[in-house]
Amino acid sequence: MVKKVLNPFKRFQRTGKDYGIFKRTSNILWAFFARYTWDCVVIHRRKLIKNPPGLILPLLCRHVKGTLRCPPDLTILLVHNYETQPIMEKSLLYVGIKNYVVLKPKLNRSWYSAVKIETILNYLKSGLCETEYIMYCDSDDVVLRNDPKKAIQFLQEENCDLLFSRTKCKDGYECMPKVKAWVDQIAQEQGSPGWYINAGVFIGRTAFFHNLLETVLAYVTDDEISLKDYAQRRRNGTLGERRPEFPKGVGSDQVIFRYLQPHFYPQIKVDYTGRLALR
Repeated sequence: MVKKVLNPFKRFQRTGKDYGIFKRTSNILWAFFARYTWDCVVIHRRKLIKNPPGLILPLLCRHVKGTLRCPPDLTILLVHNYETQPIMEKSLLYVGIKNYVVLKPKLNRSWYSAVKIETILNYLKSGLCETEYIMYCDSDDVVLRNDPKKAIQFLQEENCDLLFSRTKCKDGYECMPKVKAWVDQIAQEQGSPGWYINAGVFIGRTAFFHNLLETVLAYVTDDEISLKDYAQRRRNGTLGERRPEFPKGVGSDQVIFRYLQPHFYPQIKVDYTGRLALR
Protein backbone atom coordinates (compact mmCIF):
# COMPACT_ATOMS: atom_id res chain seq x y z
CA MET A 1 0.00 0.00 0.00
CA VAL A 2 1.33 3.43 -0.95
CA LYS A 3 1.37 5.79 2.02
CA LYS A 4 -0.22 9.16 1.39
CA VAL A 5 1.89 12.19 2.18
CA LEU A 6 0.02 15.47 1.97
CA ASN A 7 1.54 18.40 0.14
CA PRO A 8 1.78 21.19 2.75
CA PHE A 9 2.20 23.82 0.03
CA LYS A 10 -1.36 23.31 -1.23
CA ARG A 11 -2.67 25.54 1.53
CA PHE A 12 -1.03 28.52 -0.14
CA GLN A 13 -2.83 30.27 -2.99
CA ARG A 14 -0.92 31.96 -5.78
CA THR A 15 -2.03 34.00 -8.74
CA GLY A 16 -0.24 35.76 -11.55
CA LYS A 17 2.92 34.90 -13.43
CA ASP A 18 4.67 33.29 -10.48
CA TYR A 19 1.95 30.69 -9.94
CA GLY A 20 3.37 28.12 -12.37
CA ILE A 21 6.85 28.37 -10.85
CA PHE A 22 5.44 28.17 -7.33
CA LYS A 23 3.30 25.14 -8.17
CA ARG A 24 6.17 23.28 -9.83
CA THR A 25 8.51 24.05 -6.94
CA SER A 26 5.98 22.91 -4.35
CA ASN A 27 5.46 19.63 -6.22
CA ILE A 28 9.21 18.98 -6.32
CA LEU A 29 9.60 19.73 -2.62
CA TRP A 30 6.65 17.48 -1.82
CA ALA A 31 8.21 14.65 -3.85
CA PHE A 32 11.56 15.18 -2.16
CA PHE A 33 10.07 14.31 1.23
CA ALA A 34 7.35 11.87 0.10
CA ARG A 35 9.57 9.65 -2.08
CA TYR A 36 10.83 7.71 0.93
CA THR A 37 7.30 6.38 1.48
CA TRP A 38 6.84 5.18 -2.12
CA ASP A 39 7.29 1.49 -2.90
CA CYS A 40 5.59 1.51 -6.31
CA VAL A 41 7.24 0.25 -9.50
CA VAL A 42 6.77 3.46 -11.50
CA ILE A 43 5.77 7.08 -11.00
CA HIS A 44 3.03 8.23 -13.37
CA ARG A 45 2.41 11.81 -12.30
CA ARG A 46 2.67 14.35 -15.08
CA LYS A 47 3.13 17.30 -12.70
CA LEU A 48 6.38 15.70 -11.53
CA ILE A 49 7.62 13.94 -14.63
CA LYS A 50 7.34 17.02 -16.87
CA ASN A 51 10.22 18.63 -14.99
CA PRO A 52 13.72 18.50 -16.60
CA PRO A 53 15.14 14.91 -16.67
CA GLY A 54 18.37 16.16 -15.07
CA LEU A 55 16.30 17.09 -12.03
CA ILE A 56 13.58 14.45 -11.92
CA LEU A 57 15.66 11.31 -12.51
CA PRO A 58 18.04 11.84 -9.57
CA LEU A 59 15.12 12.97 -7.43
CA LEU A 60 12.99 9.88 -8.07
CA CYS A 61 15.43 7.18 -9.21
CA ARG A 62 18.86 7.81 -7.70
CA HIS A 63 18.40 5.03 -5.11
CA VAL A 64 18.40 2.41 -7.92
CA LYS A 65 20.71 4.11 -10.42
CA GLY A 66 22.43 1.49 -12.58
CA THR A 67 21.26 -1.42 -10.41
CA LEU A 68 18.09 -2.75 -12.05
CA ARG A 69 17.66 -5.37 -14.78
CA CYS A 70 14.66 -6.53 -16.76
CA PRO A 71 13.57 -10.05 -15.71
CA PRO A 72 14.11 -12.63 -18.49
CA ASP A 73 10.39 -13.49 -18.55
CA LEU A 74 9.25 -9.87 -18.98
CA THR A 75 9.08 -7.50 -21.95
CA ILE A 76 8.96 -3.79 -21.10
CA LEU A 77 7.10 -2.10 -23.93
CA LEU A 78 6.83 1.54 -25.01
CA VAL A 79 4.89 3.00 -27.94
CA HIS A 80 5.70 6.49 -29.24
CA ASN A 81 6.81 8.43 -32.30
CA TYR A 82 9.24 10.90 -30.71
CA GLU A 83 12.50 11.56 -32.52
CA THR A 84 14.40 11.76 -29.23
CA GLN A 85 14.23 9.57 -26.15
CA PRO A 86 11.25 10.42 -23.94
CA ILE A 87 11.54 10.41 -20.16
CA MET A 88 10.54 6.75 -19.69
CA GLU A 89 13.36 5.57 -21.94
CA LYS A 90 15.78 7.83 -20.12
CA SER A 91 14.67 6.44 -16.78
CA LEU A 92 15.13 2.85 -17.96
CA LEU A 93 18.68 3.57 -19.03
CA TYR A 94 19.32 5.56 -15.85
CA VAL A 95 18.40 2.62 -13.62
CA GLY A 96 20.37 0.16 -15.74
CA ILE A 97 17.76 -1.44 -18.04
CA LYS A 98 18.80 -1.57 -21.67
CA ASN A 99 16.68 -4.43 -23.02
CA TYR A 100 13.27 -2.90 -23.63
CA VAL A 101 11.12 -2.62 -26.75
CA VAL A 102 10.05 0.60 -28.46
CA LEU A 103 7.36 0.49 -31.14
CA LYS A 104 6.99 3.55 -33.38
CA PRO A 105 3.77 3.67 -35.41
CA LYS A 106 3.90 5.62 -38.64
CA LEU A 107 1.10 8.16 -38.72
CA ASN A 108 0.02 10.61 -41.41
CA ARG A 109 -2.30 12.35 -38.96
CA SER A 110 -2.26 13.64 -35.38
CA TRP A 111 -1.61 11.19 -32.54
CA TYR A 112 -4.49 9.22 -31.06
CA SER A 113 -4.16 6.83 -28.11
CA ALA A 114 -5.88 3.87 -29.78
CA VAL A 115 -3.03 3.60 -32.30
CA LYS A 116 -1.24 1.65 -29.59
CA ILE A 117 -3.73 -1.21 -29.93
CA GLU A 118 -2.98 -2.15 -33.52
CA THR A 119 0.72 -1.37 -33.09
CA ILE A 120 1.12 -3.71 -30.11
CA LEU A 121 -1.09 -6.37 -31.69
CA ASN A 122 1.05 -6.45 -34.82
CA TYR A 123 4.13 -6.79 -32.65
CA LEU A 124 2.64 -9.73 -30.76
CA LYS A 125 1.50 -11.39 -33.99
CA SER A 126 5.04 -11.17 -35.33
CA GLY A 127 6.25 -13.62 -32.72
CA LEU A 128 9.05 -11.28 -31.63
CA CYS A 129 7.71 -11.16 -28.08
CA GLU A 130 8.72 -14.46 -26.48
CA THR A 131 8.31 -13.58 -22.80
CA GLU A 132 5.51 -14.82 -20.55
CA TYR A 133 4.75 -11.32 -19.28
CA ILE A 134 4.49 -7.90 -20.85
CA MET A 135 4.57 -4.53 -19.11
CA TYR A 136 3.45 -1.39 -20.91
CA CYS A 137 4.25 2.16 -19.77
CA ASP A 138 3.45 5.52 -21.34
CA SER A 139 6.57 7.15 -22.70
CA ASP A 140 6.30 10.83 -21.83
CA ASP A 141 5.07 10.97 -18.23
CA VAL A 142 6.33 7.81 -16.51
CA VAL A 143 9.61 6.88 -14.81
CA LEU A 144 10.71 3.53 -13.43
CA ARG A 145 11.96 3.65 -9.84
CA ASN A 146 11.70 0.07 -8.59
CA ASP A 147 12.49 -3.49 -9.67
CA PRO A 148 10.11 -4.44 -12.54
CA LYS A 149 9.94 -8.03 -11.28
CA LYS A 150 7.69 -6.64 -8.54
CA ALA A 151 5.08 -5.93 -11.21
CA ILE A 152 4.97 -9.65 -12.01
CA GLN A 153 4.65 -10.38 -8.30
CA PHE A 154 1.69 -8.01 -7.98
CA LEU A 155 -0.03 -9.60 -10.98
CA GLN A 156 0.36 -13.05 -9.48
CA GLU A 157 -0.85 -11.93 -6.07
CA GLU A 158 -3.97 -10.41 -7.66
CA ASN A 159 -4.62 -13.77 -9.37
CA CYS A 160 -5.48 -12.17 -12.72
CA ASP A 161 -4.13 -12.04 -16.26
CA LEU A 162 -3.99 -8.27 -16.76
CA LEU A 163 -3.45 -5.72 -14.00
CA PHE A 164 -3.99 -2.04 -14.73
CA SER A 165 -2.68 0.77 -12.57
CA ARG A 166 -5.25 3.05 -10.99
CA THR A 167 -6.43 6.62 -11.54
CA LYS A 168 -9.15 8.95 -10.28
CA CYS A 169 -9.79 10.15 -13.83
CA LYS A 170 -13.29 9.25 -15.10
CA ASP A 171 -12.71 9.71 -18.84
CA GLY A 172 -15.40 8.07 -20.95
CA TYR A 173 -17.66 6.83 -18.18
CA GLU A 174 -20.12 9.63 -18.88
CA CYS A 175 -21.01 7.70 -22.04
CA MET A 176 -21.34 4.31 -20.31
CA PRO A 177 -23.14 4.83 -16.98
CA LYS A 178 -23.98 1.13 -16.55
CA VAL A 179 -20.32 0.20 -16.81
CA LYS A 180 -19.40 2.91 -14.32
CA ALA A 181 -22.01 1.66 -11.85
CA TRP A 182 -20.53 -1.85 -12.10
CA VAL A 183 -16.95 -0.57 -11.77
CA ASP A 184 -17.87 1.57 -8.77
CA GLN A 185 -19.45 -1.45 -7.07
CA ILE A 186 -16.31 -3.56 -7.57
CA ALA A 187 -14.09 -0.76 -6.26
CA GLN A 188 -16.38 -0.29 -3.26
CA GLU A 189 -16.21 -4.01 -2.47
CA GLN A 190 -12.41 -3.76 -2.56
CA GLY A 191 -12.49 -0.82 -0.17
CA SER A 192 -11.15 1.54 -2.85
CA PRO A 193 -14.01 3.68 -4.18
CA GLY A 194 -13.25 6.23 -6.87
CA TRP A 195 -10.38 4.38 -8.58
CA TYR A 196 -10.53 3.35 -12.24
CA ILE A 197 -8.45 1.72 -14.98
CA ASN A 198 -5.36 3.66 -15.99
CA ALA A 199 -4.11 2.32 -19.34
CA GLY A 200 -0.86 4.28 -19.03
CA VAL A 201 0.76 1.51 -16.98
CA PHE A 202 -0.16 -2.17 -16.87
CA ILE A 203 1.32 -5.65 -16.52
CA GLY A 204 -0.15 -8.79 -18.06
CA ARG A 205 0.34 -12.30 -19.30
CA THR A 206 1.36 -11.97 -22.92
CA ALA A 207 -0.91 -14.71 -24.29
CA PHE A 208 -4.00 -13.28 -22.62
CA PHE A 209 -3.17 -9.73 -23.65
CA HIS A 210 -2.68 -10.85 -27.24
CA ASN A 211 -6.14 -12.43 -27.30
CA LEU A 212 -7.70 -9.42 -25.59
CA LEU A 213 -6.30 -7.04 -28.21
CA GLU A 214 -8.04 -9.06 -30.91
CA THR A 215 -11.32 -8.13 -29.21
CA VAL A 216 -10.28 -4.55 -28.56
CA LEU A 217 -9.32 -4.05 -32.21
CA ALA A 218 -12.98 -4.39 -33.22
CA TYR A 219 -13.57 -0.98 -31.61
CA VAL A 220 -10.80 0.75 -33.55
CA THR A 221 -11.72 2.40 -36.87
CA ASP A 222 -9.95 4.26 -39.67
CA ASP A 223 -11.60 7.47 -38.46
CA GLU A 224 -10.46 7.71 -34.84
CA ILE A 225 -10.87 10.91 -32.89
CA SER A 226 -7.56 12.68 -32.28
CA LEU A 227 -6.28 13.14 -28.74
CA LYS A 228 -7.02 16.87 -28.94
CA ASP A 229 -10.53 16.34 -30.31
CA TYR A 230 -11.25 13.70 -27.69
CA ALA A 231 -10.28 16.05 -24.84
CA GLN A 232 -12.33 18.90 -26.29
CA ARG A 233 -15.46 16.79 -26.79
CA ARG A 234 -15.18 15.40 -23.28
CA ARG A 235 -15.12 18.92 -21.90
CA ASN A 236 -18.18 20.08 -23.84
CA GLY A 237 -20.12 16.82 -23.39
CA THR A 238 -20.41 15.87 -27.07
CA LEU A 239 -18.27 12.72 -27.07
CA GLY A 240 -21.26 10.38 -27.33
CA GLU A 241 -22.79 12.48 -30.11
CA ARG A 242 -19.59 12.28 -32.13
CA ARG A 243 -19.43 8.50 -31.73
CA PRO A 244 -22.95 6.99 -31.48
CA GLU A 245 -21.39 3.47 -31.55
CA PHE A 246 -19.32 4.36 -28.48
CA PRO A 247 -16.65 3.30 -27.72
CA LYS A 248 -16.05 2.44 -31.37
CA GLY A 249 -13.89 5.08 -32.99
CA VAL A 250 -13.44 7.07 -29.80
CA GLY A 251 -9.67 7.17 -30.24
CA SER A 252 -8.84 6.11 -26.67
CA ASP A 253 -7.48 2.69 -25.77
CA GLN A 254 -8.20 3.42 -22.11
CA VAL A 255 -11.90 3.97 -22.77
CA ILE A 256 -12.15 0.69 -24.68
CA PHE A 257 -10.42 -1.23 -21.89
CA ARG A 258 -12.81 0.37 -19.41
CA TYR A 259 -15.80 -0.60 -21.54
CA LEU A 260 -14.65 -4.23 -21.71
CA GLN A 261 -13.63 -4.60 -18.07
CA PRO A 262 -16.96 -6.13 -16.90
CA HIS A 263 -16.79 -8.70 -19.72
CA PHE A 264 -13.31 -9.89 -18.73
CA TYR A 265 -13.48 -9.64 -14.96
CA PRO A 266 -11.76 -11.14 -12.93
CA GLN A 267 -9.10 -11.77 -15.58
CA ILE A 268 -8.75 -7.99 -15.81
CA LYS A 269 -8.31 -6.15 -12.53
CA VAL A 270 -7.25 -2.74 -11.23
CA ASP A 271 -4.35 -2.35 -8.81
CA TYR A 272 -6.38 -0.64 -6.09
CA THR A 273 -3.39 -0.71 -3.73
CA GLY A 274 -1.33 1.64 -5.94
CA ARG A 275 1.73 -0.62 -5.79
CA LEU A 276 2.13 -0.73 -9.56
CA ALA A 277 2.15 3.02 -10.19
CA LEU A 278 1.86 6.24 -8.24
CA ARG A 279 -0.74 8.24 -10.10
